[in-house]
Amino acid sequence: MSKKIEYKVPDGYFENLKTRLSAIPAQEKQPSRMQKFTPYLALAACFAVAVLVGNLVLNRTTAPAASDEDIIEYLIASDITLAQIEDYLITNQ
Repeated sequence: MSKKIEYKVPDGYFENLKTRLSAIPAQEKQPSRMQKFTPYLALAACFAVAVLVGNLVLNRTTAPAASDEDIIEYLIASDITLAQIEDYLITNQ
């Protein structure tokens, strides 16, 4: 099989290509409102997703706060006197 080029450029194609291209009128198309605001909408969506994911992660990783009753039951069960609690609070203020 011989490699033979079957296609060739027409004669004078590149000589007048520049004049033919300059004859085409330039069309300036104004972007629509949706095209203008799409980047801003995408940015807002990214921020919303980041806030939602952050909120989900924080809610799942934080321990629930102990209620007053739980704290009182713990202190009663550990046999700590009221004087010891007062001393601790005074020294650690």
